Amino acid sequence: MNGRVCVIRHDYYPRENHVRRDAEALRDAGYQVDIICLKLKNEEKFELLNGINVYRIPVSHRRGGILRYMVEYGFSFLLSSVKLNLLYLKKKYAVIEVDTMPDFLVFIALIPRLLGAKVLLYMFENMPELCAFEYKLSTEHPVIKLLKVIEKLSLKFADKIIATHEPAYKIFAKHRIPKSKFAIVLNVPNEGIFSSSVRKMEKPDQNSFVLVSHGSILERYGYQTIARALKLIETKIHNFRLLIVGEGEYKREIERLVKDLRLEERVKFTGYVPFDEIPMIIGRADIGIVPILCKYPTLPNKLFEFIALGIPTIASALPTMKAYFHDNSVMFFEAGNEKDLARCILELYQNPAKRKSLVANASKIHEKYRWLEMKKEYLKVYEELLLREKMICKSK
Repeated sequence: MNGRVCVIRHDYYPRENHVRRDAEALRDAGYQVDIICLKLKNEEKFELLNGINVYRIPVSHRRGGILRYMVEYGFSFLLSSVKLNLLYLKKKYAVIEVDTMPDFLVFIALIPRLLGAKVLLYMFENMPELCAFEYKLSTEHPVIKLLKVIEKLSLKFADKIIATHEPAYKIFAKHRIPKSKFAIVLNVPNEGIFSSSVRKMEKPDQNSFVLVSHGSILERYGYQTIARALKLIETKIHNFRLLIVGEGEYKREIERLVKDLRLEERVKFTGYVPFDEIPMIIGRADIGIVPILCKYPTLPNKLFEFIALGIPTIASALPTMKAYFHDNSVMFFEAGNEKDLARCILELYQNPAKRKSLVANASKIHEKYRWLEMKKEYLKVYEELLLREKMICKSK
């Protein structure tokens, strides 16, 4: 049975850690894996990385307005389509996995699908809801309606669909897609990299109380809420420090806000950090903060990363996160409310026992969502697709 797989992602590899995690899981399971992705200036067009073939197209990702995204996605679609079709003629992939966004990227696989390849659509975001939030558009706006149509067509086109959490699946199910087409695989960290053993290492400054938040620095991720909350506790916790790990277009705004609040001595920006080094940097923190503002369904990977490392976590009280973790495992605050966040930070600072309790309870919940478990679900999707291919071949 053909075990050749091609994964397409509108992002960079190996920087995109979830694609790397999945690709390496497929490789370890015996699949031959190719990746089609974007290209950074200093990267090669082709590279063999840890047994995985990486093909890069000359398109770079830059956040911007809707028109900017349309142009970028259009070029990505065209060039990825050409690359995939040329590769398919040589390799005859059994499964083509397309990781969103954008949703319509899945139609790159049209010709291979007609020739017998199975198509897996990995829905990492609910694109209409995200776009409505990001650009402050109503659900009745023509752009949002169009995105919902594209989402529906994309879901119908795929042979199998992966949703990253139950609330996302419920939104997709509204398109009347059969439940049998779906699998739910939570986007969780590889415990081979994110391990609580990192916490055993001593902090460089034992007298400091370290807060950390990491990931892309975007407006919707709420770093501004942390900065404002810190100003409120400045006179109450004299030894705190905040570490912001990552890069992003909103970084300058946060740096400006930190300066305006006169917190420059309290806040450190690391800039870009290679993924494998992140656990070592954030693992020594006393508290991890996930201050996301988004009201659309999202279950951020960084929440699981903190929990996997054994870091007591404060997070925005959004429905998706509360669907998986209760108040005794994660300390929740009202999204965007710096006073409520300041209250949570102060309470955990003053109550080490509560910090330990949060970690213990979160770890118990996390057991069933570990990558060891999610990997089984992910590989099961491929087994089902290839079993279907085998049955079709026998019937011929």
